[in-house]
Amino acid sequence: MPTDEQKLWGVWGQANGLYNSWAASKDINYYLLLVLYALEGQKTMTQKKICICTGMAKQTVNSVIRSLKEDGYIELSPGIEDRREKQITLTEKGIAYSRELITPLRELEHRALQIMGDDRVRQMVDNITLFNTVFEKEMEKEV
Repeated sequence: MPTDEQKLWGVWGQANGLYNSWAASKDINYYLLLVLYALEGQKTMTQKKICICTGMAKQTVNSVIRSLKEDGYIELSPGIEDRREKQITLTEKGIAYSRELITPLRELEHRALQIMGDDRVRQMVDNITLFNTVFEKEMEKEV
């Protein structure tokens, strides 16, 4: 019988796998999906902020950013506080591309959350938030 830790790892992996499958069904890379999802919600972000929001490695985010820039989907501008840190912003072309991909995904998420119901969604968010908080504190003890 699996332990609670194994069950958590399993459902976490399954959720990531579902998003990966969704991206593949749209003929896009999973990492591209994560970056577009982050940018579509925030409009302007730094590479560091994208890394934090998505959990992706800096090199991976950098690779996706380079590709998006080459395709004309994003613009880079100097940071406000630190001019070395670039602000990443979707272009008009990037906004259209992002909406084409992210809107159907958000609608799918919305339907799933509606079926779950408000109470279960709140419990899920509260429980994941609590886990993240406790896990982070336990990690800090090891440093």
